Amino acid sequence: MAVVVYHFWPTHLSGGYVGVDVFFVISGFLITSHMFREVQKTGRLSLVKFWARRIRRLLPASIFVLLITLTGVFLWVPPTLWETTARQVAASGLYVQNWALASDAVDYSAQHNDATAVQHFWSLSVEEQFYVFWPLILLGLLYGASRLTKYFPDSPWASPRVAMIAGLSFVGAASFAWSIVSTAQDPSVAYFATPTRVWEFAGGALLALTLGERQLKGIPGNVLAWLGLGLVAFSALYYTSATPFPGWTAAVPVAGTMLVIAGAGSTGLTGPRHWLSRTPATFLGDVSYGIYLWHWPLLAICPFAFGQPLETAGKVGLFLAGIGLAWVTKVLIEDPLRTGAILRSNLRTYLIGAGAMATIVGLSFALAALAYAGEGVSTSARSQPCYGPGALNAANKCGSVAGQDAPAPGPALVAKQNTEPLYRGCQAGITAPEVVSCDLGVSAGQATATVAIVGDSHATAWFPAMDELAAARKWHVKTYTKSSCPATTARRILPSEKNEDGQRSCLAWNQKVNDALTADRSISTVFTAAYSTAYSFASPEGRTLQDPAVDGFEDAWRGWMAAGKRVVAFDDAPRTNGQSVPTCLAKNSGNALACALPRSKAYPGNTAIGRAGAAMVPEGVKQVSLREQFCDQKLCYPVVGSVIVFRDNSHISAEYSRALVPYISRQL
Repeated sequence: MAVVVYHFWPTHLSGGYVGVDVFFVISGFLITSHMFREVQKTGRLSLVKFWARRIRRLLPASIFVLLITLTGVFLWVPPTLWETTARQVAASGLYVQNWALASDAVDYSAQHNDATAVQHFWSLSVEEQFYVFWPLILLGLLYGASRLTKYFPDSPWASPRVAMIAGLSFVGAASFAWSIVSTAQDPSVAYFATPTRVWEFAGGALLALTLGERQLKGIPGNVLAWLGLGLVAFSALYYTSATPFPGWTAAVPVAGTMLVIAGAGSTGLTGPRHWLSRTPATFLGDVSYGIYLWHWPLLAICPFAFGQPLETAGKVGLFLAGIGLAWVTKVLIEDPLRTGAILRSNLRTYLIGAGAMATIVGLSFALAALAYAGEGVSTSARSQPCYGPGALNAANKCGSVAGQDAPAPGPALVAKQNTEPLYRGCQAGITAPEVVSCDLGVSAGQATATVAIVGDSHATAWFPAMDELAAARKWHVKTYTKSSCPATTARRILPSEKNEDGQRSCLAWNQKVNDALTADRSISTVFTAAYSTAYSFASPEGRTLQDPAVDGFEDAWRGWMAAGKRVVAFDDAPRTNGQSVPTCLAKNSGNALACALPRSKAYPGNTAIGRAGAAMVPEGVKQVSLREQFCDQKLCYPVVGSVIVFRDNSHISAEYSRALVPYISRQL
């Protein structure tokens, strides 16, 4: 319920995501208890039976919800989101969704994708992976104990319980250490990766092996359980998205959960046991799996189905609807299939489970294919006066700025540039220390000049234009770009960052790039661009900049100019209304103006790179400003001359980048 409330009202329960960690501890406790009792009773552990029980318990409801989710996405969600959703539904059906999200976390092109209707399956994927490898670890420990018994029959390590405790303690400690290191180095990946969560399962497992059936009763048990609930409540209430997680901070809800399990307390009104055993709590426990399965698809799909964002009344309705759907799913699907004759045979359970998962994957591929049905590629002649930015030129008398024809490529194909970038591998990650570089234009041997383009992902968005411009002018282009790292000597600050690793990485990267540019005498001109309105800026350590936002850019450029380079600075691209532009267009088919933004908001006063460029024109910097090719006097447009301007919520599309080549060339 902590997770569900957090998803519905994140500002009211900012740390509700710790409910996942509570769940992992409980899961580790219960599953290890079951397996250890089987070992005590039979002297062995049947993997075939164990996994079959897990399939019967978990797959019927999850496969059903995935099928309904696919249907809901097809009916109501814009096609721009189908491919990403389909990929994640397939990953969810195979229980590797957490790795799909971890992959997106390190792939900057995918970081701005909207959350899909199955994003919550990441924790279920971690759980299923736990169910696969945990019994294998226990079998290995049991085998080790049996070998010790053979050669050292009197050794205390030969006891299955002792062997399991020792082995799982090592696994848990290693995972906890890895979680701390990984969270500090790459928090986005650490959040979803299985190894960073194993210690939480291990905590519950060790509790099961040490406690057995015993719990602390009476007043001491009450104190222990209330303390545990307090720790969970504290983390749920006071943790935020800025809290480094999972790492050591996850130890608070994990320890709290372990204390609740260990401290049964009394059955009186003063103990948590009484309140957690009442019908409302046990009912929610019975349907908790279904609640978790249903709540996120409802939240993700219903705003599209209703055609408007959810207000408080709508969220309350969906919250209750999720509980109702969970109960119906349990009564009609979970319980009958778990206990009925259809899945009684282990072999039949495996076959039907595999078939159901294959069906989900197949339907996901079908949805992805349908996303682009009917969307043609661009056939417009770029030489036509009303193509692309030409539609904003009043002298061309084009009429509608959006163009007379539907955009080609359409929204879904343009959005695909986020998942299938044209220049993959040419941009360093947000915390990656290394400098990566690609070559555009003509080869160095054929070139009449060598230039470089430097900056953040908005510089990367200019690659299609630079590639075409360089081919026409016989330039060789070297690229130096890094996620969320503008080329400045100031510290750039992102509100979403949980620590200063990104700042330090960006400063170090800029220094390496500056060294490379200075040392490379073949580079005659440096082009640079940035999403400068996305950041705030501060002076670097040991220096004081009067206006860090502007002065940092100017410092970097003067350094390049001192090394004999010319500098060309692109002005900021206009801001959007914050939505993915292709998705907004798909939702508002035929009304592109619903996705437009007033020029005054699209170009706020804090366009740092624009101000720096204008200020340094007298010193020899060439500023390329294309505001008139994005906007008229009132609006900045999402579609201009039958070309979609943005591929997401801020980066210009490859088509519009190329369409701007004549205007860039003219200014140069």
